[in-house]
This record gives sequence, structure tokens and C-alpha cells, in this order.
Amino acid sequence: MYVFIAIIFIAELIIAGYIISLIRKADNFAMAYNDKVLINRAVLAKGFKTVRDSVCCVQTVIENTRECVARKKAEFWRRIVNLVVIYLILILLKMRFKKAATLLQYLVFMKECWDSIPV
Repeated sequence: MYVFIAIIFIAELIIAGYIISLIRKADNFAMAYNDKVLINRAVLAKGFKTVRDSVCCVQTVIENTRECVARKKAEFWRRIVNLVVIYLILILLKMRFKKAATLLQYLVFMKECWDSIPV
């Protein structure tokens, strides 16, 4: 019985020694890494600042793109409504007044040409 307890105790000591050696290796690795970080601190700080500026720039681009898309969407819907109203008027006028409808078609064509010119 005592021999069994002694074997278990020795096995626990071996496991504890192995775990302690792993902890010491990890500590040495962390200390070496810490020294490298301290040596390159200025370079790392500059790199982090560059990354932060890049992220802010990308965020600004995304916000501007989102605003541009919203403006274009509103402009698109406004143009669609204008076209629908104009063509409804055209259809109504064409039924009653043939000559006025032709004149209005020319005016609509000129307006569309004017709107298509880039600003």
C-alpha cells in the first residue's frame, strides 16, 4: 500500500516538474518577446497610428459612398415620378389635343437632353 502511494507521489512530482519546466520556457519566451517589443516600440507605434488612420480613411470613404448612394437613390425616384407625371400628361393630352401633345413631346425630349448633360 505504501509503495503504491509512493509511486503516485513520485508520478505527481514528475508531472509537476514537467509543468514547471514548460512554465519557465514560456516565461523565457515572453521575456524575449517583450525585449523585442521594447526595442521596436517606436516602429510599432508608428504602424498602429498608420493602421488607425487607414481605418478612419476607409470609414470616411464608406460613409461618403453611402451618402452618395442615398442622394442618387432620391434623385432616381424623383426623376421616375417626374417622368410618370409627364407621360401621363402626354397620354391625356394626346387623346384630346394632337398638336399640343406633339409640342409637349418635343419639350419633354429637350428637357431629357438637358438633364442628361453632365454638370
